[in-house]
Formats: sequence, structure tokens, C-alpha cells
Amino acid sequence: MKKILCLLPLLAAIVSCGDFLEERSQNMAYVEIVGDLDELLIGECYMKGGYSLDSADANKNFYWTQPVSGSKYYFPYIHLLDDDVTEYLLGNIAATVEKNYTRKKAQKVYTWQADPLIDSEMNAIEDQNWRDTYKRIAALNAVIASADEMRPAETDPTDVDRIQGEAYFLRAQYFFWLANIYGQPYCKATAATDGCVPLKVSEAVEDRYFERSSCQEVYSQMAADLRRAAELLRGKQQSTKYRTCQAAAFALLSRVSLYMEDYEAAVNYADSVLDKKHALLDLNNYKLGDNAVYAGSTETLFTHGANIMAVLHAPAMKYGVNYISSGYTSSDDLMSTFDEKDLRRKAFFIDRSLTHGSGFRCVKMRFKADEVSDNFAIRLPEVYLNKAEALALLGRDSEAQATLQLLREKRFAPEDLKPVSLTGSSLISFIRDERRRELCFEGHRWFDLRRYAVNSVCPFTKSIRHTVLNHDNGSVFVEAEYELKPYDQDIAAYMLPIPSYAIDFNMGNLTNLVRPERNPIGN
Repeated sequence: MKKILCLLPLLAAIVSCGDFLEERSQNMAYVEIVGDLDELLIGECYMKGGYSLDSADANKNFYWTQPVSGSKYYFPYIHLLDDDVTEYLLGNIAATVEKNYTRKKAQKVYTWQADPLIDSEMNAIEDQNWRDTYKRIAALNAVIASADEMRPAETDPTDVDRIQGEAYFLRAQYFFWLANIYGQPYCKATAATDGCVPLKVSEAVEDRYFERSSCQEVYSQMAADLRRAAELLRGKQQSTKYRTCQAAAFALLSRVSLYMEDYEAAVNYADSVLDKKHALLDLNNYKLGDNAVYAGSTETLFTHGANIMAVLHAPAMKYGVNYISSGYTSSDDLMSTFDEKDLRRKAFFIDRSLTHGSGFRCVKMRFKADEVSDNFAIRLPEVYLNKAEALALLGRDSEAQATLQLLREKRFAPEDLKPVSLTGSSLISFIRDERRRELCFEGHRWFDLRRYAVNSVCPFTKSIRHTVLNHDNGSVFVEAEYELKPYDQDIAAYMLPIPSYAIDFNMGNLTNLVRPERNPIGN
């Protein structure tokens, strides 16, 4: 048997490693015309929306899935690693602790344990995100190759270009997520040797076991894919926010360039989006109860997949006769960064103290799990923030200030808007805090903390503490407190381990850094 990347079956139709011996996915057999290729792109390459919780299947999956519809929460644990979240208990406290499913599955990740792939009752959890993401990448590789074959035969290759452009974008987006969850952060000085994730961009079967590619290789491929996507999508009409477009490609290019410390490129790609005159929402016009982030917003450039905020930040869920919390809410550390006059406090959060608890519940997506993703959405505010941060890191402070104010004037009443006069490292820190405020619970904060730690111009690291709560006769108390040390002291904990099934199949050529055992502070 050939040694191939069993990072997962190439497509949903492939169920065994033996099927990898075929040069093409079995699903490619029916691809004869451009319409077939488009159907394959939609069906196998885009993240499905919607959500549901099936407890039987979820018991073995990391964390939540609905096997009937195939819709999933994607990378749900990403919100539990950083400093924007904290645990809480409310409702029937005993039921919260004993029966809360989310809390049981998430606690080992929330406390950065050596093995996060077990729940609080020591049951093994399978990380399907690695498998599913590489499956989609395999399908994208097939789509890209088939588009090249179809193009010469088409008198008008417009649709072929669009399909292939979307495929290049999606492949880059998926590698971005894999790299920032399972690989080391991009460090400009050591990117050529730092371990990232396996890079697989050919549809052909390869007779080898796979190892980690370098951060430089993976990020360079992302950038190349996105440049090609932007070229192919030029002039193509975006039929729906659930299909990507040139603006989304430029936006993600600005992000990738920022991560790679190519600040001039980050500014230029951001301008390529801003020149298209997309409009920011003015939160001065926000009405309580409206969505602040939604697919139809002028700020949303592209989205696919679901969001998990309805589960992580639900006010309460009914369990038999008891109402129980989902276990997590916005941290005091996050909320302390907001000015009292910041309109995002009202648009993005609800104060739990109004409903039997304390702290702030993030409601920026209003539980519309099937409308906009908490991970895979690309919004216009990020583009302004990418540009502002890049300008500040280049020392172009006045331009950075002006760019930032274009966003802030839509987030404050005119009489409350203060000028940004900070310079140097103080300005960079302020922009990063603004990024935290604007993009909270959209899959950015954990990745940002990683890249800040290795930034060559203005590095930033911090310790993070998460508390685990318990109860006694109806009273809530802190049972334990766990600490994630700054990146340079705790490197392995800033990556999740590649799943054992991928390591085993590749005969140990894929490896993980050893994550430290983590005990409560004081023990």
C-alpha cells in the first residue's frame, strides 16, 4: 500500500485508506462539466451552516456535531483558550455542575491541560476538525486541478475562473486555521525552521509519510493561493455572502501579510478592499435586539459555517426541570478594555446581572448560528484594523491614527468620540486593544496573542488565568485557578496537539511538542 496522507479521507465518499490509492477522489467521477465542478465545490469544500447537538455522537467528538445534517461547530474550543472568556455558574447550581455537557467537554481545553482531548470525566474525545479540514483541502486540490483541465475547452472560462478562484481562497483559509491551531506562530526570524502543519496542495497520491512543513512554507503557500484567488475573482459578481469574492481574498491577504510582518503588503491589500467602498455599520443607529454581526450586513464580506455562541454564551438551557448555564461568559479582563461610552458594549453584550448572574454575555451574533460564522466570517472592520496596525508598526503613526478613527467614529456618538493621539508602542497597543474589542469571539484573539508574542517590532506577552468554579449548598466558590504562562515560557501550550490518528498513520513522522502537566495554582 502506498504511504499517503491519511489526514482524512479525500472526500466524504471515501471511507478507507485503500481508497487513497486512486489518483482522484471517487466524487470526481461525475464531474464532466463546469456545473458539476461547482456542485462539488459547494457540497464538499465550503463549511456547512446551521447547528445542532446530538449528545450520543458528541460524546466522542471534539466537541459538537450533528451527524444527520452534517453541520458542525468548527473549532469550538478556540474561544476557550484566551483571556476573553471565564467560567460562570447560575440557575440550578448542582445541575449546572453535574449535567452541563459543554462544561464537561471543554474544561481540559479551558485549563490548558497536557492532554486536552479528554473530558472532565476522563473520556477520550476525538478531534474531528483536523480530519474534516484536510478532507476539504483534498477536495479543493481536486477542484483546482480539474479547473485547469476544463479551462482550455471552454469558449468562455468565466465560470471556471470563478470556481477555481473560490477554491484557492478556501484552501488558504483552511491552512490558516490549521497553522494557527496546530502549528507554531509565524516568527519572522525562525519561520524557515519552525514547525507548522503538513502542506498538501496536489490532488495526486504521494508515496510518502507526511511531516510538519515549516511556517514559511505554509504561509507562503497561503499568500500565493490568495493572490491567485484575487486575480481569478477580479470582476466576478458575488452571488451571495456565502460564496467568497475578491474583496474577501484581499482582506485575508492583509491578515496573512500582517502575521508575516510584511506591513507594506498588509496596507496595500487592505486598501484594495477599502477602495471598493464597502460601508461600516454606524452603531449610532443600532437598535437594541438587532444583530450587530450578520450575513446581510454591509460589513460582512464573506461567511460560511456556523457559530457556537448560542451554546457558549447562552443565558440558560433547560435540563429536565432545571435551568442551567452553558458555563462561559465574557471575562472581566475583556470588559475592562471598553470605554463606558463605547456603543459596542450595548450592541455586543448583555449584562448577566439583569438575569440571575453577573458578567457580560456576548450576543453580537444574536444566536443566528446558521447566518454568520464565529470563525470563518471576514468583516470590514478587521480590514481597517489590519491597516492601522501595519501602519503603526511601520512608524506611520498619523496615518494609523486616521485609519483607526474611521472605524471608531462608527462606534461612538460624535460627542463621545475622542481623538487618538498616541504614538509609537502606545499606539500599537491601543490598536491591538481596539482589535480585541471589535473582533471578540470571532476567532481572532487566540491567534493574535500568539503572533504578538513573536512580533519583531513590538512583542507582547501576558499570563492568562482561568478559574474553575464549584458550589456548596447553593453558594458558588472558586475551586481552582489555572495559569497559562507567557508564550516563551509555555510554548507547547499555545498549540493544540495533532490528533493521534494522524500521528499513528504517518508512523511518527508527525510529532507534537510535549505539553506540560498543569496543576492548579498553589498545588
